[in-house]
Amino acid sequence: MPRRSRWMHLVAGVVAGVTLGVFLKLCLRTSTRTSIQACSDAAKLYAEPDPLATIGLRADETVENSNRTLVFVGVMTAEQYLDSRARAVYETWGQDLPGRIAFFSSEVSRAPGLPLVPLRFVDDSYPPQKKSFLMLLYMYEKYGDRFEWFMRADDDVYVRGDKLGEFLRSVDSRKPQFIGQAGRGTAAERDALALEYNENFCMGGPGVLISRETLRRVAPHVKYCLKHLYTTHEDVELGRCVAKFAGVSCTWSYDVSSLPFHLCMHV
Repeated sequence: MPRRSRWMHLVAGVVAGVTLGVFLKLCLRTSTRTSIQACSDAAKLYAEPDPLATIGLRADETVENSNRTLVFVGVMTAEQYLDSRARAVYETWGQDLPGRIAFFSSEVSRAPGLPLVPLRFVDDSYPPQKKSFLMLLYMYEKYGDRFEWFMRADDDVYVRGDKLGEFLRSVDSRKPQFIGQAGRGTAAERDALALEYNENFCMGGPGVLISRETLRRVAPHVKYCLKHLYTTHEDVELGRCVAKFAGVSCTWSYDVSSLPFHLCMHV
């Protein structure tokens, strides 16, 4: 065999050996019992958690047979607030809901003991349009047929679960509903919000209620809405998306904006 050919085979062998060594180092690890675990097993540690287990919902629970499927509350939060605001919410009014609650944060977020959904490809940057819209999409895909109502909330509000349940049971969730504290922005920014004369939006701070029919109409289009943002106002853009695809604007409700329904909570 010519000398050059032998050198080429030698180099190829070295490269192959190094590549195999790196692969084995990454994909195999020795446990405390000196057993070998493959990459696929390690990857399971970071797999998406079961959506039903995350919120403590049994597979057989439905809106027909459970008194805790009236509303699903999605709380938007951030990694830096998981052990303060989010945990305070979960340990207080989060325990008194006629439904279930989960916290939505960036994909790197971890919080043992909290029903947390780290949204893929989402960070904690502000404004949180992407987090808000992808939270709604997650709600629809994982829980769309399991709850009558869906609520978008921030991590600095307090919700009276008894009043919330009383109010929601008086409204038909089979119809497109978009309920909250209606707003049109300040006079100075009204042009920037690009609202038509008959349009408004539900202000995000007090919380926003969405019937399952509204969610059914809107959720498949959230990626379109994300690509057609007019402003940096997350609640305005959500309102515009709901108006376009569900055909409804924010319905102002005194119960939603008054103290019996929610209190601002500073943590």
